[in-house]
Amino acid sequence: MKSNYGAEYSVYISLPAEYLNSDKTYPVIYTMDGDLTFGIVYNSRVLMSFGREIPEVILVGLAYKEGFENIHSNRLRDLTPTKWPEVQIEKFTGISGIENSGGADNFLNFLEDCVKKYINDNYRANKNDETLVGYSLSGLFATYVASKKEPYFNKYLIASPSLWWFGSSLPVFSDTNKGLPMYWSVGSQENQETMVKPWKKLTSELKSVGFLINPEILADEGHVTAFNSAFHRGIKYLFGMD
Repeated sequence: MKSNYGAEYSVYISLPAEYLNSDKTYPVIYTMDGDLTFGIVYNSRVLMSFGREIPEVILVGLAYKEGFENIHSNRLRDLTPTKWPEVQIEKFTGISGIENSGGADNFLNFLEDCVKKYINDNYRANKNDETLVGYSLSGLFATYVASKKEPYFNKYLIASPSLWWFGSSLPVFSDTNKGLPMYWSVGSQENQETMVKPWKKLTSELKSVGFLINPEILADEGHVTAFNSAFHRGIKYLFGMD
């Protein structure tokens, strides 16, 4: 799919094994960072559905047409809610040449107007049971979406979100999303100052004002490995809420 801002994406779609032999509608799990995460999500879905730990679901993974080429610039363009100067990004991340950050709203509009519309028009998708999965920078994006007044999704799985992008001003969540199930996780071995500390602050604030969240610090997990545990623990919690 091509966006109206010129970026091209690969959309991975995996249907339940029973899909062709049924007329049911199915929950949809939308996974960002598909180049990095879709394989994990797919294999977990197969095992967990087979073991009846979650219902059959449609999986949608959003990735980049060019794969890992330019993945840093693509992710920093799409998944960040505000624009940072190029020098600030390089100083904080070590990645140079990033001129276009802060495109989360454009990316969200593409996700809503193109990807979700295609899924809803072409598959038996339950529009009232849509889960957004984000990890790392896409966890930052999922946090941003979950904080908005409009409830774009019904459930959120937010793993190791890059909340450092917000600096000292963490987002204020709209009360309209207070009743939506959210699973939040971070690895115990992730950077304490940039990852764990803001995660603890935000999840504590949300829980204290009545948001329906399940926050977990995953023991012995670092930033790279945490998603493996986060997805199967999070998705089991979210669908156990039904």
